[in-house]
Amino acid sequence: MKPIHLSDIEETLSRVSSAPPDPVPNPCGELLWGKAEALERLGGDEDLLRDLCQIFLEESPKLLQKLREAIAAADPEAIMRAAHSIKGELGYLGAAKATQAAQELEDMGHEKNLSRATEVFTLLDQEFTGLRLTLKEFAGAVS
Repeated sequence: MKPIHLSDIEETLSRVSSAPPDPVPNPCGELLWGKAEALERLGGDEDLLRDLCQIFLEESPKLLQKLREAIAAADPEAIMRAAHSIKGELGYLGAAKATQAAQELEDMGHEKNLSRATEVFTLLDQEFTGLRLTLKEFAGAVS
């Protein structure tokens, strides 16, 4: 089986629909991702959505780590690139707060103004944690 990357997820989802997903609440009542709309994008194929979520769960920590390292190195270009990648992946899941934080970081990198980068990254990291827990439950992940 050919390995699947986050860019493959993005390409598949963009071909199916460009409509933003409806958010789905987590157990705390926060809206973390758009399961219903993502399912609609995939023609109702819940198995495919589970697979895509599992890939996201496996690959997304690498993107977050790249962003963490770019912030530690105060590298605006690397922050912009990593935040852009994260923003795209989160956007497909309808993770509004996390997507907004990634957008802010991307903008900071573009503007070369990193004064709030650590603060915004902390928010993104918290949102990521909640999203990963919710997606693990949906995807049936055990780790």
